Amino acid sequence: MNPIPRLYRAIFCAAAALLSLSAASHAASPTCGVNETLLSWPASEPLWELCYLQPGLSSGPRGSGLELRNVHYRGHLALKRAHAPILFAEYTSSTCYRDWKDTDSQMLRWSAVHPSFSRSTTSSCDRSKDPIASYGTCPFSLITNGSDGNPSGSCQTGVAVEDFGSYVEISTQYSAAWYLYSSRFRFHADGSFEPEFGFGNSNGTNNSTTHWHHNYWRLDFDIDGAANDVIRENEVTRASEFATLRCDTATSPACASERRWQVLDTITGRGFELDPTDADYVTPTNQSGRGFHLRDVIGTVYNAGEYSDRADNNLGDCAMVDGNLANGQDLDGVAGEGTDVVLYYRAGVRDRTNEGAGTQDSMVCKKVGPMFRPLGVWTSVLFADGFE
Repeated sequence: MNPIPRLYRAIFCAAAALLSLSAASHAASPTCGVNETLLSWPASEPLWELCYLQPGLSSGPRGSGLELRNVHYRGHLALKRAHAPILFAEYTSSTCYRDWKDTDSQMLRWSAVHPSFSRSTTSSCDRSKDPIASYGTCPFSLITNGSDGNPSGSCQTGVAVEDFGSYVEISTQYSAAWYLYSSRFRFHADGSFEPEFGFGNSNGTNNSTTHWHHNYWRLDFDIDGAANDVIRENEVTRASEFATLRCDTATSPACASERRWQVLDTITGRGFELDPTDADYVTPTNQSGRGFHLRDVIGTVYNAGEYSDRADNNLGDCAMVDGNLANGQDLDGVAGEGTDVVLYYRAGVRDRTNEGAGTQDSMVCKKVGPMFRPLGVWTSVLFADGFE
């Protein structure tokens, strides 16, 4: 028998195995630290695993709401940290605040699913449907102890985790004086995930003038490790740090196309695409005209301890200074192989008051937040007994 074909076949198989290994990694799970809680979903053969902290334990200048760390999908590291360390309240008057995100607030926890809601954990955002009425600090005038046929409930702080079958939802609520902010992440079985920001008001304070709330998520992507990540805009790699706007052809005729951003690992090809939702376009950047919020998306190089545009959180510092984050550092690494990158994303809500008949909706909760969709192949994880 001619040994050459067998030799070629052996060489081909060895090369194919090496190529597979270059795109694969050993299945990993997060190791949670002090004050962190591990979530594995589903409990058996989990797709998503991560560590979470409630607002009172979160990082950043005066906290960052619900904070997630070491987020893994199908055994691959996806995010080192996901949180919202920058938050503002802005009024049409001279009033403005740089709000804090480290004060835990109560949510209503039903002992069974309440018939009026699809979940057993109710935040102010779930309850605040009336344009002018408030429902208080634990949402909110609903505790019945079963006397009217509704299940009993109790007011609790912390983080709630609920399994909805095709996705898992993580929820919390935090306060800044009379403001109640809800923070959620939904992780879907298909690898997509959604951060969500919601605003409520516990007692109607400062409810006589239109105001805005600007929330900035910070997503430290470490896809398959911290190195070799790039940020692309409409599939074109950004070479250096940037700050830019969303672009919607329906509302901005000057836009040639809608903008999408991708974070990709240049070695494995895995990544996520940022897809703004319709709700994110309802309240555009700088709608007040005061120049405090001029960017929607900011791409930066990871710098240790850099969680915000400021190291402090002074109440009266009204403007988000994106130049403190995007200041010209190289984003695409040597020869374009990438580096350790961080993506900031702004979405805001407006509470309208005294803008004419029928326009007041200041007490109605508004929810915003983008969708992140997986890119590449996430199933090639090498387990102890071979590939998945």
